[in-house]
Amino acid sequence: MENLFDNIIEKDEQIIKVIKPNKARYWKDVLVFFIIPILWPALIMMLVFTLFTAPFFYARGYKNLCYAYTNKRLIVRSGIWGVDFQSLEYKDITSTSVSVGFLDKGGKTGTLVFVSPSTHNNMAIKFQFIEKPYETMKEIKEYISENNKA
Repeated sequence: MENLFDNIIEKDEQIIKVIKPNKARYWKDVLVFFIIPILWPALIMMLVFTLFTAPFFYARGYKNLCYAYTNKRLIVRSGIWGVDFQSLEYKDITSTSVSVGFLDKGGKTGTLVFVSPSTHNNMAIKFQFIEKPYETMKEIKEYISENNKA
């Protein structure tokens, strides 16, 4: 899976690990999205439209969704129609957090959030639906610490 990041990796950069989100937890978001239209019959048309379009978009999104951390930075690979990359260098990270929501508890997943002065909380780099979120955050924090010492 490292080759998915070939377009963006620098020559002196080395991928440490590539992480694929938990598929079951990813799809739970789709199911929650369907509950509201089912409860309100007045929104049947929305439900019908959603039933035919949302799964398509979610499937396309999951296909391209992947996270990596290198010896220099964090990278998010995403996109529905094309592939988008978002990255954040370790030296720019000012805060980190792990979030485990209600749906995450059942799938033993969580979201890792990385914030820098140039990102706002809603635009922060997020590794969503990650298995073993606390262990993964510890691994990444080691690289953040190493880069902040230099």
